Amino acid sequence: MLLPYTNLQKMKTIYIFLLVLVSTAFTTLAQDNTLMKECSKYLHSPFVSDGQEYKAELNSGESSEFHTTFYSGNHYRIAGVSNQKDSQLIFTIYDQENRVLFTNIKYGSTPYWDFEFESTLNCTIKVQYISKAKKPGSILLLIGFKQ
Repeated sequence: MLLPYTNLQKMKTIYIFLLVLVSTAFTTLAQDNTLMKECSKYLHSPFVSDGQEYKAELNSGESSEFHTTFYSGNHYRIAGVSNQKDSQLIFTIYDQENRVLFTNIKYGSTPYWDFEFESTLNCTIKVQYISKAKKPGSILLLIGFKQ
């Protein structure tokens, strides 16, 4: 025989649900703040962020793509980090014809790169996350321009 679900049981269920929701939100915010702080080490004066945060949750070996426009005559810096210390973050910039313009793998997976374009280009940035421990991870990519 099933017993009726009492108001007290409903309140306990709601309380537990809210507790899990709030703790997850705080964990996510703390993780985002840690990634932002780490990535901002590479994006400092004279560079100013374009205001976008390019984020992804990836498993080892997975990649994500972001699209952006780089304008002629601007000096840019791209910086990327992950939340796993034993990981490698590879970013590659492609033009509209899918030609590689830059990849940090040729430079020891450097976390940032400075560049300038002679003409305005729509680009795709492919970010690949590789973890030696095969752990999933969060990545953050920031793009800044020189003032």
